[in-house]
Amino acid sequence: MEAIKKKLQMLKLHKENALDQAKADKRAAEDRSLEDELVALQKKLKGTEDEPDKYSKSLKGAQEKLEVAEKKAVDLRSFNIYTAIYWGTKEA
Repeated sequence: MEAIKKKLQMLKLHKENALDQAKADKRAAEDRSLEDELVALQKKLKGTEDEPDKYSKSLKGAQEKLEVAEKKAVDLRSFNIYTAIYWGTKEA
């Protein structure tokens, strides 16, 4: 009878250890999953952090082109006015 009690205690202990190990494995799997998700979110964040710089450079380039075009338009308008005055026409 004593041997059966010891065997039952050992089985109970094995069961508790197995349950504890299963819980630990589940937590570890959840942690790995969260770490993978964190890495993916960090990559996504890095990409979105780089976007403003990229668009800022594009905007700066477009603004510079606009300034050049506006200056050319002003120069052309001034030239047309000068030409009209010089030739005495009203095409300005």
